Amino acid sequence: MTAKPIRVSLVVLDLLAAIDRAAPDDPPWGLRLCEETGYGSGTVYPALDKLLRAGWIADRWEEPQPSDRPRRRFYALTEDGRTAVSAPRTPGRSRPAPSRP
Repeated sequence: MTAKPIRVSLVVLDLLAAIDRAAPDDPPWGLRLCEETGYGSGTVYPALDKLLRAGWIADRWEEPQPSDRPRRRFYALTEDGRTAVSAPRTPGRSRPAPSRP
């Protein structure tokens, strides 16, 4: 799958880093990514959807489904995602600091 260009925001970078840090035998899921990054679900889940559509991450459902809670959707980096994580970033224009009265 060819990666579609997406805006590489701080949220995207933080999610990619958190997914990359996860141990292969303990993949991250949505709520855990919210907790690890400090972003709310309204920020994390849309960003995960963008990363999935871009081909930077892959997902799979927890099997078998636990009887005591809903099953989790696990995330892992793809090769395109690994390339994005390791690509050097060019600093963007910095915003001027707000003036103080």
